[in-house]
Amino acid sequence: MSEAALVLEQVRTPMFGSPHHLEVDLRIAAGEFVALVGPSRSGKSLIIELAAGLVSPEAGRVVLLGHEWSGGSESEYNPVRIRVGTVLEQPGLLNNMTLFNNVLLPLRYHRGALSDRSREHAVMAQLERLGLTPMRDRFPAELSHGEVRRGAIARACMLDPEVLLLDDPVAGVDAEMQLVLKAYVEERRADHSLTVVVALRAWSPFIEGADRLVALHDGRVKADGPRDAVAEVVPEALRRYVE
Repeated sequence: MSEAALVLEQVRTPMFGSPHHLEVDLRIAAGEFVALVGPSRSGKSLIIELAAGLVSPEAGRVVLLGHEWSGGSESEYNPVRIRVGTVLEQPGLLNNMTLFNNVLLPLRYHRGALSDRSREHAVMAQLERLGLTPMRDRFPAELSHGEVRRGAIARACMLDPEVLLLDDPVAGVDAEMQLVLKAYVEERRADHSLTVVVALRAWSPFIEGADRLVALHDGRVKADGPRDAVAEVVPEALRRYVE
């Protein structure tokens, strides 16, 4: 069996805005691309937050890259965090910085030995791949929602993470740019082993690139497996998320 990049073991935790609890056992292998699908308040975003170590479960264990999120100090977790790229539902670009400087931040903090020229080349390469070159000097308030999301993804990938956690990366992104994002993730997976976990609130081309779908409803996994297999067994209420 392949080494696990992410394990949620007998996890149980409340879901904000829902009477239900998330109750899940989930194992994602290193290099796997898994799409979490289902309606709002089904547990998808919570799984992303648990995986990123931003939320602690009420019960059970969350293990990412062999390290358990279990109440340790930030200094203990920092070596793990820099191996993970995370983009939440609110992408979190800093309003007082241009898009270029937002994407540059990880290099400033963690790649201090790089020359300014090397940093600029690395940032511009990411912006170009995501169709954001003309927006490099704009502030987040001057960007569309989809441009902000793409900028956050570029920032999350600047350190070549081993795991990429994305909460609804296609929200506000038009059909053409969804294909650009899909190609971008596929290119990064081809460059090096990259585990991708993406939460999706509607069908999108991202699903076509996934090795596996996990369909959720009311905090429970209703189907888990390759897309064709999931489409055959998923409850009718969830069928539109996988077809």
